[in-house]
Amino acid sequence: MKRFFPAAAFLILLFLLPLCGMTQECLDCHEKYQKTDHAKLKCVACHSDAKDLPHPEKLKKPECASCHGDAVKQHEASVHSGKGLKCKSCHNVHTPRQETKTCASCHASVAHSKLPSARKHLAEMNCVGCHAKNARGQINVRVELKQSITRDVLDKDGNRSVDEKEWKDFLVHSQSVVGDGYKIKRFYSATGSSHAVGPTAISCNGCHVENKVFHKATLEINARGQRIGMALDPHSVIPRLPVVDLYRLTAHGKGGVACADCHVSQKQIDDHVCAKCHQTVYNVYKGTKHAKAGAAKCTDCHDPHKVKAYRELGAAERVAVCVRCHGDYRKHHRWLPHAELHFMYLECSTCHSPRSKKGMVFNVNVHEKDGRRRLTRDDITAAFGGMKQTKDLIDANGDDRIVPSEVVPFFEDLGRAAKGAVGVEGSIVVTDIHHDYSQVQKRDKVCTTCHSNDAPFYQSMYLVLPETEGLFYMPVKGTVLAAMPSSIALNFFLLGETKARWSDIRALVGARGEARDEIVKELGFKWIDIVGVFLSIAVLVFVCLHIVLRVVFRR
Repeated sequence: MKRFFPAAAFLILLFLLPLCGMTQECLDCHEKYQKTDHAKLKCVACHSDAKDLPHPEKLKKPECASCHGDAVKQHEASVHSGKGLKCKSCHNVHTPRQETKTCASCHASVAHSKLPSARKHLAEMNCVGCHAKNARGQINVRVELKQSITRDVLDKDGNRSVDEKEWKDFLVHSQSVVGDGYKIKRFYSATGSSHAVGPTAISCNGCHVENKVFHKATLEINARGQRIGMALDPHSVIPRLPVVDLYRLTAHGKGGVACADCHVSQKQIDDHVCAKCHQTVYNVYKGTKHAKAGAAKCTDCHDPHKVKAYRELGAAERVAVCVRCHGDYRKHHRWLPHAELHFMYLECSTCHSPRSKKGMVFNVNVHEKDGRRRLTRDDITAAFGGMKQTKDLIDANGDDRIVPSEVVPFFEDLGRAAKGAVGVEGSIVVTDIHHDYSQVQKRDKVCTTCHSNDAPFYQSMYLVLPETEGLFYMPVKGTVLAAMPSSIALNFFLLGETKARWSDIRALVGARGEARDEIVKELGFKWIDIVGVFLSIAVLVFVCLHIVLRVVFRR
């Protein structure tokens, strides 16, 4: 056995020596081969029929798949294979590497005329990033700050990852607090095989709606000696495209605004683009503190691609818009009694934009096991059928205003048909916005401005009803919700509804017939006070009568 191994090695060496010499002899005629990617291979690795010299003039075609099996499989399934292209159409193994063809060798004059923002895409992406079926990419974002920053400014929920909302809030924070003292650089890298080119490029949705190419993004913050690194949602730097079907449901989509009406250049949309349609609003805003300081652009507060219009947002959602910059709002409202309760039902502009018109808005909710949701048109159809509009179902007399005698049967029928309990949630919101938010000192505001029967909010009250084409705001009388069935949960503190006046009692006593029935329903929660008054009078009468009788009978 010990003698076998030296003998075997000697035989193998005898077999390889001719091949080594053969490669050297080949290079006497094919000297350029030394500069190619295959230079480390022996000639016979591909040309197995050239073992004897001189070899035949025409050799068999090498089988690339013997070494490049995956690449060959990808090519066979690609659009290039269908066009009749072979390996040698792009690769010539006998020429130097710099002579290998690139995509531009055949596609030099491609204009990419249908590609939005073509210059920007072509500068950041290579061909395979969009055209290879197996493309994968990564994004690196670097931020340079001139001042220190805490991690919670970026990662508000503490999950060590920055999502889209947190990134947008950080940009707003940087513009308003840091100003020009920051720089952002984005690096996009995508890799893929040129052998796996598909018949069409990836759609816009592939990157701007889904994450088909860029699955990962990293964020690096350099701020005055600090270095903070964390994961970043790729859509933070690859803006989501509004899905066309959803965009048609937005206020802009319904108004016929096309993409090119606003996206007129590669630059970020500025306020002047919005002013083309909203000149009256911009004339008010441009003179305010926010506009003069450059703290907030129109799109910082208003997302033109959102399905829900600003008027459809609840109080908490509207407060969240302001909190993106004014995160310390609780500290500045310590003077306000029950501040948290106020912010549950009031938006910031209720006080800070005095010239805006305010009103009470009541939304109908359905309480289910999974939580609370807004009443939908499907709920209305299930309860009443789909023949009538919701407003016609509740406004029986067609006077475009709801009274207690109309709201009670509507909610009783709805409660029986709904899959969950029906409730009403109210909030005080701005119904007609005046874009001047310069009023900041509100400590001298007296409580009775809002907490009284004469509060201006009672002049503008709406019940939000779902319709086929969207939401409809139905005006309601100030006491209509007080007449609702007790089974309806009222998640709201009705201003001025806690005390009854003598005028209410006089009206009740003096009314007759149907007028009295209407007053009885409108009194609502005031009946608590009225009953209390009559009980107090009864007790007082009883005490007085008792004293009188004791005095009389004692004599």
